[in-house]
Amino acid sequence: MRLPKSISPCPIREAVAEVRFESNVPADAVFGIVYQALKKDFAKSEVLPIVALPTPIRDAAKDLVFQPHYRLLSENSVVLVGPKVIAVGMRGEYRGWPALSARIKDSLRQFNQTGILSQTVRLGLRFISFFPFDIYPKLRLRITVNEESWDGDETHFKTVLSRGGCRSLLQIGKGLALVDKPEETGSIIDIDSFTTETAGDFPSVLDSFLESAHQSEKELFFTLLTPEFLTSLKPIYDDAN
Repeated sequence: MRLPKSISPCPIREAVAEVRFESNVPADAVFGIVYQALKKDFAKSEVLPIVALPTPIRDAAKDLVFQPHYRLLSENSVVLVGPKVIAVGMRGEYRGWPALSARIKDSLRQFNQTGILSQTVRLGLRFISFFPFDIYPKLRLRITVNEESWDGDETHFKTVLSRGGCRSLLQIGKGLALVDKPEETGSIIDIDSFTTETAGDFPSVLDSFLESAHQSEKELFFTLLTPEFLTSLKPIYDDAN
């Protein structure tokens, strides 16, 4: 499939790479070490609400184990840090994969150089695209029963696919609002690609995963769109004159 280099308007509202890990240092020391490594590029830090929870509660709840506790900010990027997780993503408008991947790789290499990484548990790359309208009529995906559409007011589709050497959690929903703009409702296409096959040299494994996951997510995203809708997004291709 011929994939566009860009579309307009760009629907990407969130793009983030995540590393879940086991560390060589106490949980309380992780943030301080990571901050020292990244503070040149991420001078501003914020404490996230989860830190207010008692440690026994955080440790006992499985859904909180890999939640970040702190946020580091630069003009165009954000780093989220927890005792067992670090994530690097975009802030503001999406500036394209070359710029974002360079920031992700640079920040995570600096993290790796701290020496706190004992074992990588999971690598993930997630893109969330938002559309201020019902996206289902513009997709090749159909939800039907006895040839009758079951597309309701708040339709939500979810599946996990194996593609490009990783697994991709695909979620499509409408009648939804983004966390940062609760007053704005519309549709999302959320693709979270991940792998737990992480053995090997961390920088090499990371680079390989990011590029294969990005290519897989891009193919999946554009495969979903009808040709007419894709044309309306003014696609630009690498071979365009």
